[in-house]
Amino acid sequence: MIMDAVSVRVPATSANLGPGFDAVGLAVSIFATVTVRPGVDPGQQRPDAMRRMIASALRAGYQRAGVAPPGHVEIEIDSAIPLGRGLGASAAARAAGLRAANQLLAGALSDEALLDVGTELEGHADNIAPALFGGLQISALDGSRVIRVAVPLPPGLQCVGFVPELSMPTHETRNLLPKRLSRSDAVFNSSRAALLVAALATGDWDKLRIATEERLHQRPRSQLFPQMFDLFSAGLNAGAFGAYLSGGGSTVMSLTDREHAEQVRDALAATAKRLDIEGTPFITDPCAEGATILEPA
Repeated sequence: MIMDAVSVRVPATSANLGPGFDAVGLAVSIFATVTVRPGVDPGQQRPDAMRRMIASALRAGYQRAGVAPPGHVEIEIDSAIPLGRGLGASAAARAAGLRAANQLLAGALSDEALLDVGTELEGHADNIAPALFGGLQISALDGSRVIRVAVPLPPGLQCVGFVPELSMPTHETRNLLPKRLSRSDAVFNSSRAALLVAALATGDWDKLRIATEERLHQRPRSQLFPQMFDLFSAGLNAGAFGAYLSGGGSTVMSLTDREHAEQVRDALAATAKRLDIEGTPFITDPCAEGATILEPA
């Protein structure tokens, strides 16, 4: 059966959560919907970054299955996920392309194969795992193989963020990171990462203030966005359990509960205004579903 079009809804993601560098990612309820029409000449359709990543992932999925990809593909995108802001836009694009390819291939690729291909395209698995599968995902590389575990989250957690107008592309901010860590800093990070997963999994959210601390990537990245720490403090002082730079930035994310979500959002907005930072505050939920095929209307 030849399909005329495939539509995929994919969530944004928030990676690292402080100390879980390249290993921890959370899907959040901000979405992009991607429609792929194989065999249709895109004509004058603008080849923007999202379309290029979707098309590349679609081709990679076909290649993994050993099938020639379609010669022409038309791609439509309706996205609320901002580019270059640490909310996993590239992973969302690639997850959508891979999920669409697998639908067109009648499910020829396993979940493990989709994750392996997505990680190859992304360079790390922290965003692509929750983009594909939803929820809180922990991933580790074993050679070229990606090992992942989905961690159930107790209900009630809210994600409150601030998206600055400042773009911080991940490939640029990675160049700021240190080549080595001291043993004390390595222990600091590993203990916080373990505490982070345990606190989230058990709902012991009072531990998140400590568990979201880290000594690897946020301070180096603050060279581009020094006000991030003021925003962290604003969220924590307003009742957030923990605060961190989402992915490579520039979004600042706070984890809280429903009772405190609005006052955390308002505190982030007020602090940004005081510091003359243009941007948008938001409240959202963790998203249990990853890239999902939408039924035709």
